[in-house]
Amino acid sequence: MKAAVLYELGTLPKYDNLEIPTPQNDNEILMTVKAASIKQLDRMKAAGKHYTSYPSLPTAVGIDGAGILENGTRIYAWGKTGMIAEKALVTKNQWTVLPDNIDYETAAVLPNALLGSDAALLYRGNIQPGQTVLINGATGVTGKIAVQMAKHRGAAKVIAAGRNEQILEQLKSIGADEVINLNNSENGIISQLEQICKSTPIDIVLDYLWGSPLETIIKAIGKIPPHKTKIVTVGQMAGANINLPSSVLRSTQIEIAGSGIGSISQKELNNYMQKVVPEAFQLAAEGKLTIDFETVELKDIEKIWNEKEPPGSRFVVKI
Repeated sequence: MKAAVLYELGTLPKYDNLEIPTPQNDNEILMTVKAASIKQLDRMKAAGKHYTSYPSLPTAVGIDGAGILENGTRIYAWGKTGMIAEKALVTKNQWTVLPDNIDYETAAVLPNALLGSDAALLYRGNIQPGQTVLINGATGVTGKIAVQMAKHRGAAKVIAAGRNEQILEQLKSIGADEVINLNNSENGIISQLEQICKSTPIDIVLDYLWGSPLETIIKAIGKIPPHKTKIVTVGQMAGANINLPSSVLRSTQIEIAGSGIGSISQKELNNYMQKVVPEAFQLAAEGKLTIDFETVELKDIEKIWNEKEPPGSRFVVKI
């Protein structure tokens, strides 16, 4: 079979031949892959910079994808073998069946963004209808899904913060009630947040940036009357560290939690994939949930692996 084959950590995956994986027991099922997205996690893992690793090399890359089983069932699943390949092994019944009217590309790209947004809001943020949610880093792929799903979960107000002015404007049409341009000065951002919080204190901050943008948000929260605000960090695009004096946590009602592999229980993860993701697939099939992606061909994997996606979009490999 053809696949995106990684021969050595830190090198580019190559379009090459690889043996079709063989099921080793009754719980391993062979699927034909139709589409798989390229995520930052995939790139980090191939570079040897992620805390998960490959059992052996060479191997096909890609942790998840959408395709079809031998009996004709269309599914999304995580692979026991690499998914940017014509064939892959998946675990029996640990998949999500696709609605008839969703394409493979959308099905391949959506779940990872949902796990980094909706699952974080549900399981780590404990989002409730009527709350105010700030998405810090809302102009990326996952942030855009977070805006939409926060509104779907009943948020009374969704505030989108980011640096891409064009996408910030677009977010107003898919659920953002207010936007904050992070290119503004720190004082300007703090002043805007203070005005927002006077009428609607922030209940949840879903953070994709960490670093100085989150420090600014924390400063703003510290200037308003105490209100329980839960910060859920999902990424660190603006830096791996923040300056957080102990006094800030003692003088505010801020709570900080993380969302990622290991912070959501396996039971919650299984429940999300089996019960919630199908609902999101249906929303997407009906045009009520949108995600931007650019389709690329498997044969071009080496050329596009390290290319920068268009802002707010993600590469999906059509197989």
